[in-house]
Amino acid sequence: MEWTGAYGGVNRLTSIVIIPAYNERDNLSRLLPSIFQYQEFDILVIDDYTGDGTPELLKNMKRVYGERLNFIVRRGKRGYTSALKEGYRYALETGYKYIFQMDADLQHDPRYLNPLLEEVRRGYGLVIASRYVDAGGVQGWPLHRRVISIVANVYARTVLGIPAKDLTSGYRVFSGETLSSIVDNISLSKGFFIQVETAYLTHRCGYRLSEIPFIFKARERGSSKLDIMKIIEFFINVLRLRYSGDGGGNCIHTTKA
Repeated sequence: MEWTGAYGGVNRLTSIVIIPAYNERDNLSRLLPSIFQYQEFDILVIDDYTGDGTPELLKNMKRVYGERLNFIVRRGKRGYTSALKEGYRYALETGYKYIFQMDADLQHDPRYLNPLLEEVRRGYGLVIASRYVDAGGVQGWPLHRRVISIVANVYARTVLGIPAKDLTSGYRVFSGETLSSIVDNISLSKGFFIQVETAYLTHRCGYRLSEIPFIFKARERGSSKLDIMKIIEFFINVLRLRYSGDGGGNCIHTTKA
């Protein structure tokens, strides 16, 4: 692990946005300024270095944004789940009260950050930017991709008993208390299944979930990676999570957000 742009001490703000990245230099050059227009948020980028110049971009941007921007550059492709867990621990150790996560591929519009923040401040443990509540939606996906996503979410919600419609959304915010309660119990996740597992752990530990509507946009650059094996693995992992003995570990805290 290489902590390239992290700073110590007490965080300047209470909210941080964690952004895992892999070969996303061009997208990050557009995304980060659009987040920084909102004064409430710091950013942590976790980059699995691909030689695309992302570290150089981040160093240059840090000169502009200072302590609002921090980054971790990791040698080799360690994966999405590993990046998020590393970001979670950094945010908790630094003392952030609200920990956001979003993708680097421009599918998650930063204009939803403030509505997410407003909702989590109402006392929720997890707030999800949801495609499948009223006023939410998807732009640019073919029909078969929409069907797969809807079926996967209905299946996971039914099997796991979680009161949320978009469990696979990677655009969300945790309260620091909630995340500190569940982070050590994230054990079954590989890849994007971490969205489902963290929602399940949040619900199982007694924290409240909420959703706000958002419009998901298909990637403008690059390509999404979804194949039949990943779909099968998702359905199997939902069952593994549901029947994994104590349900993914023991809750650390008893106080609920």
